[in-house]
Amino acid sequence: MEKREMSSIVPDWKAPTPKEEQLNRVLLERTSGKTHMLLERLLADEEINLYHSYANVVSVRRLGYNDHGPVHARITTYNALKILKLLHEGGVETSLEKEEVSDFEQSQVAVALGCFLHDTGMGVAREQHEWHSINLIDPIVVRYLEWLYPKDMAARVVVRSLVHEIIVGHMAHTRIHSIEAGTVLVADGTDMTKGRSLIPFTLQLDPEVGDMHRYSANTISRVEIVKGENKPVRISIQMDNATGLFQIEEVLMTKVKASPIMKHLEIEAKIDNQEPRMYLK
Repeated sequence: MEKREMSSIVPDWKAPTPKEEQLNRVLLERTSGKTHMLLERLLADEEINLYHSYANVVSVRRLGYNDHGPVHARITTYNALKILKLLHEGGVETSLEKEEVSDFEQSQVAVALGCFLHDTGMGVAREQHEWHSINLIDPIVVRYLEWLYPKDMAARVVVRSLVHEIIVGHMAHTRIHSIEAGTVLVADGTDMTKGRSLIPFTLQLDPEVGDMHRYSANTISRVEIVKGENKPVRISIQMDNATGLFQIEEVLMTKVKASPIMKHLEIEAKIDNQEPRMYLK
């Protein structure tokens, strides 16, 4: 995992960092159709970048939390879309498909839009930031859906509702029920490598409550999301030492256990040359 640049939390509102540019390329290269069209605009949206950048200033500098800004938004969106694709390839229908409301592409659009905007509320407060996110960005959601589905009010209603479920559910404080929201809930927990904790870890001078989360994340070198051996998705976490297990057990697994996609996941932890530790198989 590459280091996340200090500029990612400094309010240089218009210039994307090299890491953001790299992630932009990956997201656009690996998407198509309306999801690709949506991401082309989302990634270049100045207002959204302002929300992400300020949320990160508050999260990291004011509160001492991990990255919740532009890089986190891109990584989690990529991971969510990858998990959703693997589920689809493994024969798991999204909720919109199963309920015969719409198709897989509309599920992808909802996941991309909701995941990309899920942490904007960190610019207001940590507590209940998922609800602040909705209050801040719902007009943006409406604007994008009117552009994407100009003649389809039903699509706008469905996707907007799913985006709200995705955002309010990403902390596992509010129970969610859709495959789409469950996918984002898990994807949010997969952004746990040392790059995410590097900046607050560097800035922190004195011990504080919550340091265990930063030390734990700082031992995780790689997270891979691949096709599972027995289930559609395997999440494999490589770490330098056992401290990283805290991040899996207290963060990722909390989200996994609250997610409707739990039964479709394999989760393993790899510590150097030791036998992998399986959390789900």
